[in-house]
Amino acid sequence: MISFILEAQRRCKESGHAAGGFGSTMLALSWFLGLIVIIIGLTTFTTGMAPAQILGWGLDMLGGTFLLLLSALVITTMFCCVRLVDSVSHVAPDPGRQKWLQAGLQACNGIATLALTFTLLGISLGIGQLSNSSLTPDSIDKVIASLTDDFSMAFLTSVIGLPLSAILRTVLIVLNASLSLGRTPNTRPASSGDKPVTTLSLS
Repeated sequence: MISFILEAQRRCKESGHAAGGFGSTMLALSWFLGLIVIIIGLTTFTTGMAPAQILGWGLDMLGGTFLLLLSALVITTMFCCVRLVDSVSHVAPDPGRQKWLQAGLQACNGIATLALTFTLLGISLGIGQLSNSSLTPDSIDKVIASLTDDFSMAFLTSVIGLPLSAILRTVLIVLNASLSLGRTPNTRPASSGDKPVTTLSLS
């Protein structure tokens, strides 16, 4: 993924222009949609489920609110990656690069916080529903099924959100290091062969 981003930077320089705010947003959105297509394709290949079934399972297990907030944070992180690459073409890239790096890292932290928040929310909803339910031989099956749904949502948000946050954070850090190494000036001392040779005339 990092090599893909750096290749996009090289092509952007060859074309002679850097992506603006709207262009960066569209590029981040296209990366996000491409990532979704790849994930659905791999899931379909491994499980045999249809794409509609995968989307329906995601909505049922994770909820629309979690998926919407998670998508917004992932797109924000990808937008920061695009702006991070674009900042290298500026005259003074270091302040801009650090700004977008910190913004992307905060978005990654937001993904982890969102996952843990929904985990605690699912556990709280399950415990609250258990305390408000009367356990009888006739209703115990429904109560257990409802608890299973709440706890599944609770733990799946952490299973998905925490690794995703770590992956995106790693991409940002490695991308920033790659851009920094790419702009490091050559500090190799000049060899004796590089020095100009002066000749003296005896005439």
